[in-house]
Amino acid sequence: MRQTQQLTDEVSGPLARMAFHQAWLQIEATTVTGPYAVLVATARAEAGAQMGLAWQQAPIRTGDGMNLGPAYPRDRSTAARAVCIEVMRRHL
Repeated sequence: MRQTQQLTDEVSGPLARMAFHQAWLQIEATTVTGPYAVLVATARAEAGAQMGLAWQQAPIRTGDGMNLGPAYPRDRSTAARAVCIEVMRRHL
């Protein structure tokens, strides 16, 4: 139970920071709000799918099991980030 709570806490921090920055952009840079919202939604969707797959795996019992293997794909969030950064550059 403690480990589940710790994982929940670790995920909550970045989600809170993304929500803070999304609200800040709504106040300071409305032209960036849409692309940033798309970036957040896309990243959350990719990460959620990847976390779902990770939860289906057997628990790691040895140090050798900690090898990460291939990275999860994040093509959609990488593309959304590029669009968001371009809009941010134009806004500045």
